[in-house]
Amino acid sequence: MKVFVERVSRFLQLAHAQSRTVTIDQSVERGGGNMGFRPTELWLVGLSSCSVMTLLRYAEQNELLLTDVSVTAEDTVDDQGDISAIDFRVTFAGDLTAQQKAELLSHVKSNCKVLRTVGPHIAISYREADPDAAVHTVTSCTLEGGNCCM
Repeated sequence: MKVFVERVSRFLQLAHAQSRTVTIDQSVERGGGNMGFRPTELWLVGLSSCSVMTLLRYAEQNELLLTDVSVTAEDTVDDQGDISAIDFRVTFAGDLTAQQKAELLSHVKSNCKVLRTVGPHIAISYREADPDAAVHTVTSCTLEGGNCCM
């Protein structure tokens, strides 16, 4: 795997992988133009998407009736500004028992390859999302060329 990151201006960068490009920047408060993802957001996106793929693969291999899954990740920052914890909330769709959901949550925590790169100084938790919590949806996304534009 190989990526290429180039600086456009101050903190604004373009990151290229395969034939795709993503914009990276800092918030206005940190001196950027808020024109793209912050690096820590991309990191959480990577952890979350690996989690979704790990859950789907496990459900498929074990013939669990998981029809859809989504993950929300939120970090906690300590007094020094370092990430000290990440809380993953998983929304399951399908005919799953409470035991199967618990099995999925346990499996993902120890089998997501990207998550295994996180050091032990960061507490990781997975739990089922509150069913009454608002679901974040994107309705105007296409996947033409592997890119998602709104």
